[in-house]
Amino acid sequence: MFLSDCVSDLQAAPVSFSLQVPHAWVQTFQIPWESISPSLSFAMSRGERAGATDRRAMVRAVVDAMRQRCANPSRAACVEVAKMIVSNYPLTFADRTEEGEQLGTGYFSLLNQLKSRVDNLNRGGSVPLKRRQPRAPRSSKKASTYPRTLRKCKKHSYGCVNWQPALPQNKSSSSLENKRKEMVEIFTARGAGAAETPRVAELMALTYALQRRMINSSPVLNVAAVRAQFPFLFTKSCLNEHFRTLTGVDLLPRLREALLNKGARIRTFFWSQNRDQHQTRDQTRDLWRLLEWTDTDQRQTGLSALLLVMKHFLEREEAIFVHLSSNKTMIQNIKQNLQWSGDSVLASRRWMVSLDRAVVFESESSFADALAVFFCCFYVFNLEYEEPACATLELIQRYFARINPAEGTKCTAKTGVSRKTGETVTRKTETINCRVASFLRRLSEPGLSQGNEDTKRCLTTL
Repeated sequence: MFLSDCVSDLQAAPVSFSLQVPHAWVQTFQIPWESISPSLSFAMSRGERAGATDRRAMVRAVVDAMRQRCANPSRAACVEVAKMIVSNYPLTFADRTEEGEQLGTGYFSLLNQLKSRVDNLNRGGSVPLKRRQPRAPRSSKKASTYPRTLRKCKKHSYGCVNWQPALPQNKSSSSLENKRKEMVEIFTARGAGAAETPRVAELMALTYALQRRMINSSPVLNVAAVRAQFPFLFTKSCLNEHFRTLTGVDLLPRLREALLNKGARIRTFFWSQNRDQHQTRDQTRDLWRLLEWTDTDQRQTGLSALLLVMKHFLEREEAIFVHLSSNKTMIQNIKQNLQWSGDSVLASRRWMVSLDRAVVFESESSFADALAVFFCCFYVFNLEYEEPACATLELIQRYFARINPAEGTKCTAKTGVSRKTGETVTRKTETINCRVASFLRRLSEPGLSQGNEDTKRCLTTL
């Protein structure tokens, strides 16, 4: 039975992109559905996720068909083919969260698989790989038609739904300024504890537009200046409410639940994976030790999951988690971090959020509260992700906080340090970090909970 007979009544969710064919052959290209495996055909007919093996086999069949039309398909051609596949069967192939929300464009990971397959087949063969054209001198480049302020706005408003609102009706700048001064007086008289009172909550909501105008101003104000104007903005409740108005996400309860449930899923993922051929013996041993040490303490599930992810992405723990006794040079190199005290990060019961080398929040017990404040600061204060931890921070954004814009990025660094060689390399800016897209795809594949005992026995032999 052909696939078209199996899936005629499949109700698939719409995918938000349009087809723009860059090459003539793509316009008439047909996906070789007849070459796919019966198991993948069954998954597509039921709207289920494709298994890893079936997905790779389909990618090979599709690329073989593409190369019959063009020996070396460009990335633009791969984009259109990936769009065709995902638009037909989004439930099976699209990049989506567990809640069914689209990740970025929805076809990013499939695009990478197609293009990687094309490059692998052409590497070292008779078909030359495409070479980048040298960049034109700066003097010969056309001047941008967009003002610099608009570029800044697009970059900083990434993932926001209320980045710079107009002033409330019947409220002038002077009246809002009086309310701001009232909050400063309350803070001076009663301290940060007054943030929980109804009056402060009301004043913070009324002055939201004024807060955004000040934060989005140019030149950018430093943290000390913002704190002097709006001291309550650096309390947990007011910062979380500002973040909720800015992004439409109530982060704190969402993050608490995600650290427990999704953190457990991440741990299960690492239990269920055999040793990856790209990991060294030491990396595998470190992953195993983290899993073993936190196997019985549910309070450490979310934290250990993030540490596992950082090791998986080859990112240094110190890029986010900094011990209070660390040397000041290390802390100064990272403008925003989570500081901890104690014998180990997993045993810490004291957390501090440092922003622009100043402590803005301290918690005696809750890692979830500290992480929520830490992550809120990136959006509330228009901060970019630090390059040494950009993959982990984007995973928190897309998987835990479920903020998934289709365009843009919160890490625009042009250079970075190679995780494998330690050398400074050119960093290509992508809509979704490739490592994050690959990890989330593998996390959503069927059969995650299988093979835990076999993997444990394998790892204990190291």
